[in-house]
Amino acid sequence: GCTAFVDAFFDRHDRIKPIMVRHEQSAAHMADAYFRVTGRPGVCHTSLGPGATNLLTGLATAMVDSSAVVALCGAPPTRDVERGVLQSMYRHREEDFANIMRLSTKRVWNVARADRTPEVIARAFKEAVTGRPGPVLVELPIDVQTEAVDIPGIPEPRQHRPSGRIRGDAKAIERAAELLAHAKQPLILAGGGVIQSGATAELVRLSEILAAPVITTMMGKGAFPENNPLFAGHAGWSGTRPGNEMAKDCDVLLAVGARFADLSCSCYKPGLTYNIPPTEVIQVDLDPLEIGKNYPVAVGIVGDAKAVLADLVTELAEASETRRFEEMPWFERLVALRKDWQKELLPGLVSSSGMVTVPKFLKELRSFLSDDAIVVGEAGWAQIFLFQQFPVYQPRTHISSGGFSTMGFAVPAAIAAKLAAPERQVVAVVGDGGFFMAMHELATAVQYNVPVVICIMNNLGWLCIRDLQNIQNCPPGQKVDRSLATMFVHGDTRGVAKSEPYDVDFRAVAKAFKAYGATVREPREIRPALEAAFESGMPAVINVYVDPDVTPPMPGWWALPTPEYLLRKMKR
Repeated sequence: GCTAFVDAFFDRHDRIKPIMVRHEQSAAHMADAYFRVTGRPGVCHTSLGPGATNLLTGLATAMVDSSAVVALCGAPPTRDVERGVLQSMYRHREEDFANIMRLSTKRVWNVARADRTPEVIARAFKEAVTGRPGPVLVELPIDVQTEAVDIPGIPEPRQHRPSGRIRGDAKAIERAAELLAHAKQPLILAGGGVIQSGATAELVRLSEILAAPVITTMMGKGAFPENNPLFAGHAGWSGTRPGNEMAKDCDVLLAVGARFADLSCSCYKPGLTYNIPPTEVIQVDLDPLEIGKNYPVAVGIVGDAKAVLADLVTELAEASETRRFEEMPWFERLVALRKDWQKELLPGLVSSSGMVTVPKFLKELRSFLSDDAIVVGEAGWAQIFLFQQFPVYQPRTHISSGGFSTMGFAVPAAIAAKLAAPERQVVAVVGDGGFFMAMHELATAVQYNVPVVICIMNNLGWLCIRDLQNIQNCPPGQKVDRSLATMFVHGDTRGVAKSEPYDVDFRAVAKAFKAYGATVREPREIRPALEAAFESGMPAVINVYVDPDVTPPMPGWWALPTPEYLLRKMKR
């Protein structure tokens, strides 16, 4: 389905190096991660039919997280449309593969004429990076791939896209600056748009001028250095206690490049994360449809995060002196909340059984890694622990599948991150459930000698799902384990059953792939395992057995209603 297209790379091997993955979904995740690390669109290609549909989850992940990917796939020959040829989807209706992919992409093209290929490719790159970034897909029919055409010149993609940044409306900037200047308890929420725009320096400067603490979303983690005294943590269900308390009590909230997703807002329940109103919101976003979508705004500014923050810095620096945040009651409250939060986290560092806990592992990992190391996560408790309890200090050093909550992301994404930044340490922190979904990509890492380190937080199951089942399905006031099909066991998978665990030796799996493998069962083994993995110079897997009952605190709320039939059963 794409063999002729691939042949074009044969004589361009000095400039284009294909990376063969073991599953097409991984190709999309790798292209996505390449963009997240470099800020440049990643490219992947596959065949038609099942190869192309396997891209779907990866492209959806990129779409929800606003990541620029250019995907190319084959398509049936134009002469055979609606004949039901191999790997086409046709049953007495118009063939429309693009319709399957539209919700997961910004745009889909089918190149029906070979002479239009350069134009379409230029448009695809433009669409992927212009405005709010996202994935695009180009279908290349098999016969179009083989045609010879005379093309006067290949368009330079940069000549077909806008330059510069979108500035916010001047009057709106003035109104926002006035609101912020008079705020007694200002707070800044930084989302992924701050990182995409490269606006960290402007964000730090504005927070200093205003003496405004900063919280971040999961996609915005790294936009503000977490060792800065004005860092206030994260908001929402899986955020931090200081983040939620500061968000709840602020009088003016400046939200930059953040879409107010449900989990970061405690499902919009007033008084748990935000109080909007009376909190007045200034929302800055490149996408006008995000302005005021989930909360009413006092000022809505459509513009690039870096440009708008720079204009606010100029406006406020001229109007007032930089505040001394150390002397402000608002900052003193943050300091007190931070101290209480650290005390709250202490029990999670130690297991009553003597096992490793995820917080203990992450603490050791943070002390081992350099500040510019890249850490990759994916859906599950490991992702929440990373977000909540693993500090990062630079943008583009925390990569995670956010809004689509995708599993099977971390391993291929970490491989791509290492390819994009070979001089930096790259670590994937993944649960055993997530590793099962992508462990085949160890072959890719070994084949191309990509020395990424994969740390498996092994709790013998999908324990995040186990705990969510029990949160939702246990009537209030009752403690009954109603989890089902979440633990890796032989036989009965109900939580109340005492079935024998099904344990896979991931160290042996790694060695079978010709990667480095290690097992950690006790806290004292963590540091030596990390040292050996990195010193091996090979793709490495560290299988860390963690206490399944040490879970992250949840300072916010998620709307998980108990089924009505269970409530009725309880009343009887």
